[in-house]
Amino acid sequence: MLPLILLGIGSIVSWGAWIFVMVRFDPFVGKWIAHGLFYASLALALQGTLMLAGMFWYKHKYGRTGRRAEVGIIARQAALFVCFIIVVFILSARDILKWWNIAPLAVLTFTIELFFISLSRKTHSNHIYASK
Repeated sequence: MLPLILLGIGSIVSWGAWIFVMVRFDPFVGKWIAHGLFYASLALALQGTLMLAGMFWYKHKYGRTGRRAEVGIIARQAALFVCFIIVVFILSARDILKWWNIAPLAVLTFTIELFFISLSRKTHSNHIYASK
């Protein structure tokens, strides 16, 4: 329960930091600093929010909180989605966002997730055979 509370507090603080950056920093004056703070605070806020959503979804679906490995999977999937969103925002800010940019990026993100799924299945199956 404590990790959920800390994650919730961290997410609220991150959203507050993102709003602070939106209100206080002019992107035309402090070019890379303002943009870096904007994307960093947005990434942290999205990561925390998506992890909370994933944990609540897991609790609703299975009726229990996730174990450490399951929370790690939720964190990895949230991080991949956050990276996808941040890259889309960066491409949009540079006026080079087109559907043919999004499609390979989505395929790359999906492929990375499939790679991690295949690694975890191989590791899991090796433990099954080793215990016999």
